[in-house]
Amino acid sequence: MTAPLLSVENLEVSLELIDGHFKALEDISFSVLSGEVVGIVGESGCGKSLTSQAIMGILPKNASVQKGRIWFKNKNLAEYDEKQWQGTRGKSISMIFQEPMTSLNPLMTIGNQIGEVLKRHTNFSKAEIKNRTIALMKEIGLPDPEKIHRAYPHQLSGGMRQRIIIAIALIAEPDLIIADEPTTALDVTIQAQILELFQKIKHSRATSMIFISHDLGVIKHICDRVLVMYAGRIVEEGPATEILKHPKHPYTKGLIQSIPDHKKSGQVLYTIPGKVPMLKERNTGCPFADRCPHVMDICYTDFPEENRSDNQSVFCHLYSKVGEVVS
Repeated sequence: MTAPLLSVENLEVSLELIDGHFKALEDISFSVLSGEVVGIVGESGCGKSLTSQAIMGILPKNASVQKGRIWFKNKNLAEYDEKQWQGTRGKSISMIFQEPMTSLNPLMTIGNQIGEVLKRHTNFSKAEIKNRTIALMKEIGLPDPEKIHRAYPHQLSGGMRQRIIIAIALIAEPDLIIADEPTTALDVTIQAQILELFQKIKHSRATSMIFISHDLGVIKHICDRVLVMYAGRIVEEGPATEILKHPKHPYTKGLIQSIPDHKKSGQVLYTIPGKVPMLKERNTGCPFADRCPHVMDICYTDFPEENRSDNQSVFCHLYSKVGEVVS
């Protein structure tokens, strides 16, 4: 069996807040195969972005990896120093952030910002860098790339700026791209165009991707496999088609029930009651216990063991048939 390109093992990240240290990520384990697109889905505050930041080595100053390993091409990224990261970010692993305007330098031309990656990681001449930059801009659907090459970010629309961010991530042909909510800040029409672009990238390149979103409706269009995160834990994992058709965890079921659908026209859209618990509010058991319609006594004290069937796994006491139902 081919070894995964990326393998995250038992990752734990804590945050230092005014009133103490708290676990923000706990026992995060998953892998990404070569050419595979893995989605990470969950509400805001579930740990999706923090997971991507840990992989990229860009955690906030008050966050730290407490344990775990992040294997990438047989090297542990969790042990990298800044010099090693400088040779890795942009070249082997790239990241696409959700807000294109704040991700671009307003004082640099678009061509220079895309070409900067090649300038840093290759020995290409200025002419070669420009040629490759313009060719990629054509590939991702930007009109009049010669003109855009000379333009500044404020002169472009939100959708065009997001395509530029994608170009910056692609230009050095990395092995892994992490896309953190890349369509959230865009209107519905532009969002559909960007998702279509990701589909094109998926089928035309061998690049692996981690695609982060709070929306399972977006995830289903692009991902091969899905991780469902809640309050710093993975609660369900499996092929995207299986997760969407046969969800097991009550949280996953709630997310799917919340997806807008034309068949639900005129109906009140379902929302999961309650909210994601703050770090200091999380219990030692299942973090979804306070919002779960099937909660049992054991849910408040013990985090459930993994229950795996075929290629799908779930962390839920409903599948271990223990405890008494709480009214």
